[in-house]
Amino acid sequence: MPPHQHSQERPLLVGVVGATGRLGSSIVGECTRLGIPVTWTATSNAWGATPAPRDEPARPPTVVIDASRGAVLPRTAAYCGETGAALVACASDLGPGELAAAKELSARVPVIRAVNLSVAHWLQSQLVSTAARIARRLPELPAAAVLERHTAAKRDRPSATAQALAGTWDEVLGNGTTKEIASFRAGLPVSEHAFELTFSHETLTLRHDVRDLRAAVFGALTAASWAHDAAPGYHSLTDLFDRLFLR
Repeated sequence: MPPHQHSQERPLLVGVVGATGRLGSSIVGECTRLGIPVTWTATSNAWGATPAPRDEPARPPTVVIDASRGAVLPRTAAYCGETGAALVACASDLGPGELAAAKELSARVPVIRAVNLSVAHWLQSQLVSTAARIARRLPELPAAAVLERHTAAKRDRPSATAQALAGTWDEVLGNGTTKEIASFRAGLPVSEHAFELTFSHETLTLRHDVRDLRAAVFGALTAASWAHDAAPGYHSLTDLFDRLFLR
C-alpha cells in the first residue's frame, strides 16, 4: 500500500493515461480496491474526464500516472501543466523529446520518472551496485552481462530496465564495463532481467522474474502518493525508493 495518508481537505485523486491497457487497468483496479478515487482517464481512443457520480462535482486529478507509450507523454505533460497535477511517467520508451517535456514540466509540478516500477527491481539494482563496489577489491574482475526477456509485444530493445542495470554496474566501474546486453522477445508475460557476473571458474546471476504486472502497481501508487504532497522537481523512482527504504 502507498506509504502516505492524505487529508480529507486535499485527498489523493488519481488520473491514469492508458487506463485500458494491462498496466493501466491494474492501477485502476488497485485504486478501486484501496478506495483511491480515479477521477480522470485517457486512452488512445478517448481523452477526457471520467464522469463523476451525480451527487459529486467533477474533480481533476492531483496526480496523473502515465502508463501509456512514450509518444503520448508530451500530451500528458501538457494536461498536467494545465491542471497542476503531478506526473508519474511510467513508459519505458521515452526518447529525448519526451524526457525534455517531462523535465520542463517539473519546473511547475512534481515529476517522477519510473524506468521500472517494481520494488524487487529496485532491490536487484541495489544488489548490482553492491556487487560492483565489492568487485573493485576482488583479485579478479568478473565480466558483466545482462539478459532481458519480454513478450513479443515489447517494441523497444534493449529494454530501459536492462540498460539501467548495466548503467548501475558501469557507474561504479566505468562506462563500457558491462560487456553485453542481450534481448529476447518470446515467452509468457511479463519479463525477466538477469544480471550475470562471470569469473574464471564460476558464475553469479542476479535474476528478477515478473509474472504479473500487478508487481508494478505498488511502485506506481507509492510514487503517486508521494508526488501528491511534493514540491515541483524531477525525481527518479529509484531515488524515491532510496529515500523511503534506505534512509
